Amino acid sequence: MTAAPEDAAHLLYRAGRRLCDAAGPHAVLGQAAGELTAHLEPGLHARMFVSTEMRRDTAETSPLRLNLRLTTDTGALPTASLDRWAEVWHRQPFTTQEAERVAGELPLMSAAVDRLRDGKPLAGFAVTVTGHFLTDLVHLVHCLGELGAPLDAMTVLRKDYAYQWRHRVHGHLDELGVRICDSTDPDAVPGHTARARRRGLRCLALDDGGYIAPVLLGRAREDVPGRAESLAGVWAGVVEQTMSGIYKLQGREQELPFPVFSVAQSRLKGRIESYWIAEKAVCTALDLLPALKIEGQPALVTGYGNVGAQIAALLTQRRMRVAVHDVDILHLIDAHESGYTTARELDALLTRHAPLLVFGATGRTSMSTREFEALVRPAYLASVSSRDIEFDLPALAALVPQDGPVHAATPHASRTHRLPGGVDVTVLAGGRPVNFHETDSISNLHSDLVYAGMLTGACAVATRATSTGLDPAWADTVLEESGLLQDYYERCGPPATVPTRGHYR
Repeated sequence: MTAAPEDAAHLLYRAGRRLCDAAGPHAVLGQAAGELTAHLEPGLHARMFVSTEMRRDTAETSPLRLNLRLTTDTGALPTASLDRWAEVWHRQPFTTQEAERVAGELPLMSAAVDRLRDGKPLAGFAVTVTGHFLTDLVHLVHCLGELGAPLDAMTVLRKDYAYQWRHRVHGHLDELGVRICDSTDPDAVPGHTARARRRGLRCLALDDGGYIAPVLLGRAREDVPGRAESLAGVWAGVVEQTMSGIYKLQGREQELPFPVFSVAQSRLKGRIESYWIAEKAVCTALDLLPALKIEGQPALVTGYGNVGAQIAALLTQRRMRVAVHDVDILHLIDAHESGYTTARELDALLTRHAPLLVFGATGRTSMSTREFEALVRPAYLASVSSRDIEFDLPALAALVPQDGPVHAATPHASRTHRLPGGVDVTVLAGGRPVNFHETDSISNLHSDLVYAGMLTGACAVATRATSTGLDPAWADTVLEESGLLQDYYERCGPPATVPTRGHYR
């Protein structure tokens, strides 16, 4: 934690107070020998103190460490109890210095707010954000607040990835008064809608994976006639940043009673961000493999969209023999004419190409029983889609013989399934997206562009009259007229002046 030394006592007290609040009214915060103490549950005692790293050769603020020691009167502390108190302890909001550092890594978002803040365009809106609990989410929420969105009317839907700073992000949002729900909570979106109605606010969502609009459409179908019109009255629209969220709306676009601003299909996301995602996915997947020589080995990419095309190119650069499959015939033709091995039927391609490594980048389920049975050699499966939807994991487990193990555990949360005939199929990272595995997917410097685009889209939904439904061209027009891409080019493009020899910085 980065903080001024004079803030140490205050920060320690807040952390101790948080533990006591979680323990209940019986917990009393005490002090002894420069430490804070508390009894959290019968037989469980907490000691809390501050330590700091001494630095003599730098003017930087010395990091502070808040320390928690738990002791029991009854022996070993149960793991569940230890996990609970560790999570509460680590929900320490970011300090001012830390929040400023994060903001400094996200200049495009801050500049977008400066362009959009006049008139507080989000002042009348209860905003929902579906988010990975990374540090960029903290700045996104702050930016929404600066654009007028009341934080005490905001709901954040938490995606359940084990990021390093997830507990601190949670604590910071708590401190801001933001409501936090699991992204899979069926009552989260209806509850947010009801609270907004009671306060006379309209709803607007920044979504990541189709957690909002499909739920609203489902309720409109299930409930009384006229519910869609009712939703249109309270919901201004949704900004969606992933293709998996867009796929969930296919065939239902005419049912939408509000506009969906598709950052997912924008040129901004497709042409710039896709490479960053693909590079992270390929590097992580290769790190998760055992010691193998991959040069000359066959690989397969399912889904030749923006990310899939970049993955195929990166694997080719690593001298793998790459095949591509896509259900979209235009994408399949593009892949074929780009020199990749292709086929109309995925199972036939799996058998003929016999891939060692399969990347799933369709945003839907690409492999199930038929495809698994087509594998003829040991293979490693890597998903680049949200959650664990890319590979039908229950179908894979069902193929394992009853007298054999359901799976053999392997490092890094991967699972190996031995299929009839002795073919081992290893699902890397447990079927979750490898680009999110035990790490941030992309750095703040990279996520900055897409989040700035989402802020721009949110203000467009809030302030511009447009037709209901899904119109990717509208999103492209708004983003390209907003000044965001010009700002990105000025910051990340060529230098304004050519540096002289020896003076390049």
